[in-house]
Amino acid sequence: MEEILTKELAEKLMAIKGEVRGFAVKQDGEYILKVKGEEGLEKVEKELGKIGFPIKYSEIKNMEFYPAGSRALSLLAIKKAFTSNDEEMRKVCAFQPKTPLIIKLFMKYFYSIPKIMKKSKTLWRTYWSIGKMNFVEYNEKGKYAILRIEDIDLHPVWCRCNEGYIASLAELVIGKKEIKCVETKCPSRGDRFHEFLLTYK
Repeated sequence: MEEILTKELAEKLMAIKGEVRGFAVKQDGEYILKVKGEEGLEKVEKELGKIGFPIKYSEIKNMEFYPAGSRALSLLAIKKAFTSNDEEMRKVCAFQPKTPLIIKLFMKYFYSIPKIMKKSKTLWRTYWSIGKMNFVEYNEKGKYAILRIEDIDLHPVWCRCNEGYIASLAELVIGKKEIKCVETKCPSRGDRFHEFLLTYK
């Protein structure tokens, strides 16, 4: 069985150029605290300590920047600590758009998909110093949207995270429950960028 998180993988991820805002990582800890309690959070932090990159979620400052790779490390530590499947990893990131901080930061964009489309670059830059996100297509009649993320590649676990985050954000915007987000293109599969298909009923 392939090891989910190793020191070698951690070093590779942490060597990626670029940074991510602290709240993107800190909210992983908030989610685990909510669903697994203090003991669960300690379990995740222990996994990070084992590979030589200890993270104390309570010490992360929301608006400061941290190494981009720490985003994937946090998710991988959660996956390893609880042997989480893809759907469980989507739930970790589906939690984020509904937290008070994210609602406060982005509420003015939460009125329609077209409004978010116009501000997608601004939204992305709130999180990341690298990469870019664009809406490729939005079809209101067909009830779907296609998003593309370029110039950033962390780990497939982060892709599952994005599926959960995008679907959860769309739920807030369009007020529907039957929403799916699937990554249709990914650098880990040989594509030049990440592409996500969002559908709703």
